[in-house]
Amino acid sequence: MKNITTVDNNLYFLKMKIENHPLFKNGLEFSLMSDARITENTRDQLTNLAGNLWINNLITIVGKNATGKTTIMRTIIGMLQLLLYGNSIDQTSLQDILVGDQPITITTYFYGTDRLLYKDVVTFKQTRDKLNKKWIIDNELIYRKEFKDRLTKKEILNFDNIEPLYNRKDLGELASSILSPDDSIFRLILTKEDYHCQLIFDNLMLANINALFYDEEKVPVAILNFLDPSIEYLNIESETDDANHIKKIIYHLKFKNAEEEITATGFDVIQHYLSSGTAKGITLYGRVMIALKTGGIMFVDELENHFNHAIVRSFIEDFSDPKININRATLIFSTHYSELLNDLDRGDEVYVAKRNDKIELQRYSAANVRSDLKKAEVFESDYLGGTAPEYSAYLALKKATKKVVQDKHE
Repeated sequence: MKNITTVDNNLYFLKMKIENHPLFKNGLEFSLMSDARITENTRDQLTNLAGNLWINNLITIVGKNATGKTTIMRTIIGMLQLLLYGNSIDQTSLQDILVGDQPITITTYFYGTDRLLYKDVVTFKQTRDKLNKKWIIDNELIYRKEFKDRLTKKEILNFDNIEPLYNRKDLGELASSILSPDDSIFRLILTKEDYHCQLIFDNLMLANINALFYDEEKVPVAILNFLDPSIEYLNIESETDDANHIKKIIYHLKFKNAEEEITATGFDVIQHYLSSGTAKGITLYGRVMIALKTGGIMFVDELENHFNHAIVRSFIEDFSDPKININRATLIFSTHYSELLNDLDRGDEVYVAKRNDKIELQRYSAANVRSDLKKAEVFESDYLGGTAPEYSAYLALKKATKKVVQDKHE
């Protein structure tokens, strides 16, 4: 079991709720908070923040293609960047996520290690300027209450009968003149309480592109041997300008049976010698190390993309092993690979994304599925609804394929 023992005043993300968004089922929720029974066998995979407040160190969103998994993660990342990093809307992924003509409300919950709970309610709207429409914050309310050990799980995030600590519309003319309309006022909390916020690691781009980055010059031999045993060493040298901006990256790659090393100044050259899985694995491993060292939140889209299953499971185990994840980092990832679900012991570690007319999330632990059924089999059998390809679509595809092949043959 991982407990909070740090002397720093840390702030932890707990939950998010999205309302009136045209793409999402109204009231869509995503939570790190545990809502399932905590057993001796699984408690090491959780972090106990205080009392009955436990959060999962590992969450996956599983679903068919086009069920909104990436959109959900981009929304979470964008809101955390807006609230915790002080970024404006157009500096986050929210600039692409906020759509439609009606106001959208997103509520986010946090826990501070000074035993304070926060509820931040942001309502976004579009400006009426037809020539330069943009999304701004129409209003923002921040609530705060003390955490008490006697609170039940259901009571922890109950802010009924609590007046807002801050109301954006009540800040006065001076604050309004300084504050940009697309900036959050949650910075008032961060500054006043001097919170240390979790770092957010956005790795969604790695799902669709190959990349090779590493923060240190020498890539550890251990990760090279794990990904590609034929590599003797890989060094990534960065040259910076006077402003410390990277102007050139030089790759030094040597294989064990080769007499000379390969030197390249661009990834377009080095990628001919490394598989996409190796390149992305090195990049992801570097991000994993930083997340584990800092206790951050790491987002990965389609974790299985270009990786074999052993590598995928290795990254997952880094976050579920209490001897490695000593700083309580969190991994949030999406996947199409339903068999991975059988490696996750807790039902509240799994969200199922489904889409009819709108995107919705169902937490596996809330589905009342028999415990003796394997999660992958439940997903593939369409027991939850909307998780397996429709048989009619399957037949139509077979028919269309047969027609194309036969037409070509004739």
